[in-house]
Amino acid sequence: MRKIAANYIFPVTATPLKNGIIVLDEKNYIVDIIDTKGQFKEIQNLEFYSGVIIPGFIDVFTLLSISSFSKNDFKKCLQDDFGSALKKSLLKKETTPTAVQRGINQLEAYGTVAAADYFTVNDHAEQKRKSKLYFSDSNAAESNCSLQIPISNKQLNPTQSILLNQMILEKLNGFIPAASEMSRYCIGTGSLGTHLKLSVFDELKALQEILPALTFWELIKWGTINGAKHLQIENKFGSLEIGKKPGLNLLTNLDYSNQKFNTASELKVLV
Repeated sequence: MRKIAANYIFPVTATPLKNGIIVLDEKNYIVDIIDTKGQFKEIQNLEFYSGVIIPGFIDVFTLLSISSFSKNDFKKCLQDDFGSALKKSLLKKETTPTAVQRGINQLEAYGTVAAADYFTVNDHAEQKRKSKLYFSDSNAAESNCSLQIPISNKQLNPTQSILLNQMILEKLNGFIPAASEMSRYCIGTGSLGTHLKLSVFDELKALQEILPALTFWELIKWGTINGAKHLQIENKFGSLEIGKKPGLNLLTNLDYSNQKFNTASELKVLV
C-alpha cells in the first residue's frame, strides 16, 4: 500500500479535502480516501506533498500521426461544421508516423492518462498499445469528430461536448463560458504541428489568463472529469474515487488566495 497526502486532495467529483490522504494498492488503484477534516496526523510510511493532488488529465483531441497538421490548419477548421472541415483537412495531410512516439512520450510526461487520437491511417496501434495511456481511437477518414466548437451563432447541441484550447479562444473575442455548459467543456491539444508540447496543463494555464474569472478548481474539471465523460471512461478515469486507477498529478505554486493558476504553477506526475 502507498499512502499519499497533500495540502489539498481534489477528487473533482467532490469538494477539495484539506490535508487529505489517498491510499493506493500495488497496482495504483485507489482503495481509500481519508478526509482528515484538515487535522493532519503523522502516519507511518506517509508521503506528504506541498500542493494539490488531482487525477491524471484527459486529452480529448490529439493527432499523434499527423504532425503535418499545423496551427493554421486547425484555425481554418474553426467554423460551423467543425467535424466536416476537420475531416477534409486531415485527408489532405501526409501521415507522420515518426512523430507518434514523441507525442506519446509528451502526453505521459505531462500527466495525461487517457487521450482521443484522430488519424486517417491506423498504422501506429502497436505503439499506443505499448504505452501507459488509454487511447480512444477515431478514424477521421470514416467519421466526423463529434466535438463542438463554440464560435458561431449556430446553437450548440446540448448533449455534445465542447472542445476548448488556447487556439480556439484566441479566435473567440470576449468568450464567456456559459454556466449551463460548464460540465461539457473539454480540453484537447492537437498535433506536434499545432503544439510544441502536448500538455493539458499548459492549456489550462493559458486558459486561466484568457478567462481570469474562473478558478483553477473549475478549469481542472475541464481537463479531467469532463473529458472522461466525453470518452465514456469516467468509471475508470477523471476523478479520485475508490476503485479507480486515474493517475495522480501534483500541482504546485498555485495562487490559493485567488484560486488561480499563474505562470509559476508547475506539474509533477506522482502516479
